[in-house]
Amino acid sequence: MLNFDNAALVLAAVGMAEAKGEELDRGALGRELGLAPAPLEEFLRHIDRLGLAWIPPQTESDLGPRLTPAGSQYLSLKGEVAGDVLHFLPSVIEDLNARRALIESGGFILDEFRYAMLAGRGVEYAKDLVPDAFESAVDERLALNLFAAAVALMARLSCGDAAGCLAEEIIAVALLNEAEAWLEMQVDKGELVRDDARAAVRRLNGIFELFEDDDVLGLFRMEEPADAAVAGHSWINQQAGVVDQRVEAWFRPFGGVTATGYLDERPS
Repeated sequence: MLNFDNAALVLAAVGMAEAKGEELDRGALGRELGLAPAPLEEFLRHIDRLGLAWIPPQTESDLGPRLTPAGSQYLSLKGEVAGDVLHFLPSVIEDLNARRALIESGGFILDEFRYAMLAGRGVEYAKDLVPDAFESAVDERLALNLFAAAVALMARLSCGDAAGCLAEEIIAVALLNEAEAWLEMQVDKGELVRDDARAAVRRLNGIFELFEDDDVLGLFRMEEPADAAVAGHSWINQQAGVVDQRVEAWFRPFGGVTATGYLDERPS
């Protein structure tokens, strides 16, 4: 568990160095924390890995450190932050409110999807998750696989990994929409000020940094399933490396992802 007093000293030092455009004074910080150089560097790396600050290695200290929005929020909250929020996508979501929104929304989608499947309404629920142009393609088999994709996506995100297939990226778009709605609800309940909610919404899109592109959004601009086949013949898309977006390729694993479980190299 992160020690708030020690973390606060580091974050304050980072903020001061950033404001002055200076390097982080590791010597003074080590003396204040009572840490030798090696343990100090490991603690700084831990702060960096949690996304609370950007602290370059000592060999690149001339780049200067940066206090992230998440780090400022952590200080304001005096360290009263759930561990799962601290560890959820720290490298790409620099906002604690956005991280919590994604966690809460992921749980909500899985709970609602599971309930719908058990109640025999899985197809109807799945239709609400996919792009409008593809609603007619959703049957029981596709709905079941989309539920598996939702489970897999949240598991991957919890490990800091990108989506494993296009279906998971489609679920990710639904996750972002639900997270935005959750943040709005927090404002309505008086638990979050609107400016903070707006900042969190802007930072939600950091998830596409993890995915390394936002090509999936193209599906939400299509008018019918056949548009995906047409897009596949686009010279621009081919040059940009856009994956096959036809329904039968939604569960084809991306490079480096093992074709196991609900993923399959073969077309459905």
